Amino acid sequence: MEDVSKHPLFVEQKIRVKTYDIDFVGHVNNTVYVRWLEDLRLLLLDTYYPLEEMTADNISPIIVNTSVHYKQGIVLADKYVTAQMWGIKFERATFLIEARFVVDDEIRCTAEQRGTFVDTTKMRPIRVPKQLSKYFE
Repeated sequence: MEDVSKHPLFVEQKIRVKTYDIDFVGHVNNTVYVRWLEDLRLLLLDTYYPLEEMTADNISPIIVNTSVHYKQGIVLADKYVTAQMWGIKFERATFLIEARFVVDDEIRCTAEQRGTFVDTTKMRPIRVPKQLSKYFE
């Protein structure tokens, strides 16, 4: 398994699989992965450019595409998932981030999200904020 911890904007957190995450066939429901991606993005922002600062600067991130690739189901008995996210591209007005969900050193799911940033006063796309793009220089 590739060590992704050296990628720009890397974050990681342990997630406890909860009973309400499980669907009727005993796996983590597909919608839960999207919620976990949101949790990871908020952690990424908290770490590198907190949402409160971004909001004060009249900037908001917008996700325009999410792609999730399920490799093997995660079940309640797995108990904990290691969730990781990192930046791939931050250029001009768009960004690409990747994530993966790992159980016992086995990748169970990967995801990509593409997005942009908007000036909340004009509701128009803007360049990626320097606070984030500097990690790709």
